[in-house]
Amino acid sequence: MVKISIVIVTYNSEDDIKACLDSVLSDELVENELVVVDNASQDGTRDILGQYDSKIKVFYNRENQGYSKANNKGFQNAKGKYIFLLNPDTEVEQGSLKKMSDYMERNIDVVILAPLILNPDRTIQLSLRRFPDFRILFLELTGLSRIFPGSEIFNRWRMPDFTYKEIQDVEQPMAAALFLRKSFFTSLETHRKLPAGIMDERFSMFFNDVDLCMRVKKEGGRIVFFPESVVMHKRGRSTEKVKEKMIPFHTKGLLRFFSKHRKGFLDKTLLFLFLPWVMMNTILRLLLLRFFNKDF
Repeated sequence: MVKISIVIVTYNSEDDIKACLDSVLSDELVENELVVVDNASQDGTRDILGQYDSKIKVFYNRENQGYSKANNKGFQNAKGKYIFLLNPDTEVEQGSLKKMSDYMERNIDVVILAPLILNPDRTIQLSLRRFPDFRILFLELTGLSRIFPGSEIFNRWRMPDFTYKEIQDVEQPMAAALFLRKSFFTSLETHRKLPAGIMDERFSMFFNDVDLCMRVKKEGGRIVFFPESVVMHKRGRSTEKVKEKMIPFHTKGLLRFFSKHRKGFLDKTLLFLFLPWVMMNTILRLLLLRFFNKDF
């Protein structure tokens, strides 16, 4: 029986995918499979994937279907007891897969396990967030979170006080590396007639991981940060190539998340009041990027 299915979505990932695949294939401590879904890459990604023959299972999309839909396709074709969502611009340290599967075996109430993520220079990547609310939205839009990056009050979304040293429950780790208990999601599909997969495909690019974690929490599942397993991540390698297109996608995901999970009358009123501010922020980011090659 396959223990772990590593699901990787690629898009123009020729600079990174070989190192990612090699890091996983070289770890033989647990039985695993690699499921790669390519979102119509136009560079040399497909040529590289073709070099691995039967070592990996590859699905080639004719068009870019978005991150969520591609991940769901990988999930539906995965045979493992656990699913490890992994970005192509990552490398997994030896032994990390077994450590995560062993921990999940011992802690059956844990649905998502998030490894420690490091930058290429081995510094800790701040990969954890709190769930966004209107207070966090205000702090982000005003820029107070960037003026006071070390403040727990003004930058509470990014959790600057978090130590990244101990195993503990968290709210929302980034989707660059997420270790999932497959049975939790298949059970929801069976009993609640949810669409097959793990991600809401209305979140095509951004906030799909936030929505995923929010749904797990609402269903009573635990999400745990697990620093004993380590993944190196070259953050933003794919999105940086098309950043101007990504900013509107980010805004769309943000608004969809708030409209989906903040449904009270007060929430709807606040979202309506924030909407012009959010749109102006998006336009300003686009102008800064286009004319000054900067973003915030």
